[in-house]
Amino acid sequence: MEEDGALLGAIARGSKAAFQSYYERHAGRLLGYVLRVTRDRSLAEDVVQEVFTAIWQKASSYHAAQGTPLAWMYRIARNKLVDRWRRGLPVAPGASEAERPVLALVQADPELSMSLERALEGLSPEQRQAVELAVLGGYTHEEAATELAVPLGTLKSRIRMALRHMRALLTE
Repeated sequence: MEEDGALLGAIARGSKAAFQSYYERHAGRLLGYVLRVTRDRSLAEDVVQEVFTAIWQKASSYHAAQGTPLAWMYRIARNKLVDRWRRGLPVAPGASEAERPVLALVQADPELSMSLERALEGLSPEQRQAVELAVLGGYTHEEAATELAVPLGTLKSRIRMALRHMRALLTE
């Protein structure tokens, strides 16, 4: 985690080697996450490219107080996907029949999309990091706990509290 922060600092100073290292460490898992959302490899690769372009351009805007470097990266990915929804671009053309109604609802309802975004923003930084890694990022609970340097039970509690909080916000 500290190493990722140092890499982002070096990227902010224009280090191509640091960027390459950060990319090699995280591109595969990020692609997996975006692929699970989009169900389309070509589209997922495009989104991952957009995310890493944003990382290159905006690494100086990362601040550790906002969360871990990985949580920041997944937030960028989530925002890129939300931006696609808002522009009416396809997000999950390969989704199953069961998933399409839910995805269509989110895509067709900018208010729902915004509500989900606000619900995530309403979480504490610790809860948001846990959700972004373990729920949105595709990390196992064990991997997310290791990344965040917290006990597994703490991570699970953060996720449970975050989901409860989000559910309450979304049902208001």
